[in-house]
Amino acid sequence: MDKNELTAIFADVGGRYGYKTVTADFAAFRDFRVKWARTYRWAEFHVSDYLDNAPDIVLEALADTIFGKINNQDAPYPDIVCDWLTSSEFLESNQAVYIRRCPGVTTQTRGKHKDLIESYERLIDMGLLEEDPELAIGWTRSSVSSRVGEASVLMKVVTVNSKLDSDEVSDEMLDFCLYAQACHVARGFNPRGCRRNAQYGRILSLFPNRREIEKQIRGMSMRLRGGGVPLALTRPVIVRR
Repeated sequence: MDKNELTAIFADVGGRYGYKTVTADFAAFRDFRVKWARTYRWAEFHVSDYLDNAPDIVLEALADTIFGKINNQDAPYPDIVCDWLTSSEFLESNQAVYIRRCPGVTTQTRGKHKDLIESYERLIDMGLLEEDPELAIGWTRSSVSSRVGEASVLMKVVTVNSKLDSDEVSDEMLDFCLYAQACHVARGFNPRGCRRNAQYGRILSLFPNRREIEKQIRGMSMRLRGGGVPLALTRPVIVRR
């Protein structure tokens, strides 16, 4: 779909909300998001290009939700949008693109000292995770971040900080750090979910010796989760500027 078709969809929906002039285009954001600028008469939108092959009905529903939010309506993302974002077609089209847009991320699982596939298989053998053939696992090459890893629920991508690729790091610690990210993806995309942090904490507690490992992580000046909302917990966000 080109920007003229996207503009036509957003302009049609915007007209129902009283907007006289509406433009829209696709933008190559790293994460799924929509940005906008507006007055009471006009609005312009920059929509994640991860949606450039979405059906018109999905984009129309998304546009209606966004205009509703602009007008202070607390409308959830409709099922048709959520179903598309969690479809195999969406993932097949966008997972590799997302990985390319993540600086310092590699999908090579074997590091200098640790292999993430071996870690993943241990978690499966422990009964903590079910094997997911769509999950992409890799290292974050940059060791600047203090987070042990990150995850994208929509793109089914899990990365582990390369600081953990060390003989000084136990397999138990590596497994826990990978588990902490992979369970975000395993729980699935749920933009209407509530109390996710409490649920997440209960899932982490299934890992043996969790508290001691978290103490070791802090001893390495690293953190399981950062300030604000981790990438793994983000839903499609609307940013107003």
